[in-house]
Amino acid sequence: MRILQVEGASVLLFGLGLIGSAVDRALRLRFRAQGCDRPYDWHDADLRRAQAAAIRLALRDGDRIAVVWTSGQSGFGSTEADMGRETALLAEVIGMAETLRRGRQVDFHMISSAGGLFESRTHCSAESRPRPLRPYGLGKLRQEQALARAEGLDRRYVYRPSSVYGATRSKRVGLVTALVTNALTGRTTRIFGNPNTLRDYVLSDDIGHYIAGKAAAPDEPPGERTFLLARGRSASVFEVIERVRERVERPLLLQFDPHPSNVRDMSFLPSALPRDWHATPLVAGISRIATMARSGIA
Repeated sequence: MRILQVEGASVLLFGLGLIGSAVDRALRLRFRAQGCDRPYDWHDADLRRAQAAAIRLALRDGDRIAVVWTSGQSGFGSTEADMGRETALLAEVIGMAETLRRGRQVDFHMISSAGGLFESRTHCSAESRPRPLRPYGLGKLRQEQALARAEGLDRRYVYRPSSVYGATRSKRVGLVTALVTNALTGRTTRIFGNPNTLRDYVLSDDIGHYIAGKAAAPDEPPGERTFLLARGRSASVFEVIERVRERVERPLLLQFDPHPSNVRDMSFLPSALPRDWHATPLVAGISRIATMARSGIA
């Protein structure tokens, strides 16, 4: 995990994958955050307790604390046991946040999943209620409920991103980034949907910018809020392939899974998105990923 210090606040960032690294970049660029890494072992409970105590001692007196959870190794194919382990780890971090509450303000920001909660649903509105179809979505809903029960915390924010893509060193990159990087390196992209599958693709840096602002400089009163982070305009897999082909100007080697496991459509209405949220258009996002991939960043 990483502790990032900004004026008047310390951000405890758990998870430095696709979204976590975007939050880290946004805090450093926008708020000039200074960070240091602290060990937090996901496999040894006794070691974690000692590490949690060291994290508490490293915090500045008087700071507001923002705990940001972007961690977890789960995905659409995760089992109930996988999600149970991840939810138990999240519960420990929520418990740590509650112990920090004494004498100071503590906010908690948690990444959930619009895809997991609204799979097979189209034209989702702000009134749409989650209806998970897989253990992954059910686990994400239980994680949201775990945070909702932590009433001793100040701000409790849940973010539900749709299909995320962006620049990362991680192996889990999403369809857009996989298409771009594989085209530039001559590798084949395996696709687990079909050409007509609809998704709402959102750039990880947009999410990082949004969460960083809420964590470092919140402008809402304490309370519980949920934010859907999407573009409000879906695109088919075929459209994504064509837009990538136009931007990279290289042959795309594609392999569609004969038994695809991720074919259900999802879409969200623009009215369901936060008013202060700004999403990069898909074509501009693809161009950005292509530029970063050519420079070796993605």
